[in-house]
Amino acid sequence: MKFVGVDGCKAGWCAAWVADGRWDVGVYPLFADLWSEHRDAASVLVDIPIGLADNANRTAESLLRERLGPRRASVFNTPARAALHAGSKVAAKEINRKASGKSLSEQSLGIIKKIEEVDLFFAANLGAVEKVFESHPELCFALAGGAPMRYPKRDTPGVLERYEILTRFVPDVRGLLDRVRGMFPASKVAGDDMFDALILAVTGRQGARRMRSLPDPAERDAAGLPMAIWYAEFDK
Repeated sequence: MKFVGVDGCKAGWCAAWVADGRWDVGVYPLFADLWSEHRDAASVLVDIPIGLADNANRTAESLLRERLGPRRASVFNTPARAALHAGSKVAAKEINRKASGKSLSEQSLGIIKKIEEVDLFFAANLGAVEKVFESHPELCFALAGGAPMRYPKRDTPGVLERYEILTRFVPDVRGLLDRVRGMFPASKVAGDDMFDALILAVTGRQGARRMRSLPDPAERDAAGLPMAIWYAEFDK
């Protein structure tokens, strides 16, 4: 069985996967390209909002912040679907403010095009919802490591603590990172993009028998997509 983890990056989408015990990595310019190659996977966990509330208020973010505690700042607000097509950051903020009473952070605006791309992908490939699940690397690292991460992922101590966790589950983390770096510079695929993709693939394999969700059961948006963040429990 194949389990895929995906994180957005400047080059498109950074993916890591394990199939029959063998690990590999790749980078795809479009999410549809990634799906075309990995539709045979048992699961594809991606760090991007999927279901979108019309009022921009999803229970999933609130529950995730509670679970992450000291790392709660890593959870960005998900925009209302109408804000995706605003055409500018100023307009997106205003649409979101009218929908929810909240503006959008620069972090949320930074990934709004990726959210729109995935939203349009599901509009054309609704069946993919059976295999493609929204997840969150910080939650996955916390569960795999037994506690929320102590440091931000781009700080050296944060890189080291996440690397140590990955080496428990992935045989050659360094080799996989080197392979990606041979294809793209850090300006296109950052090291934390690769780490996030790897922990999502690890989580997918861990949850092969049962994935859990925040909230449980998952809420649904107006398009029928689940508004939930999926994860797996790890052995203590």
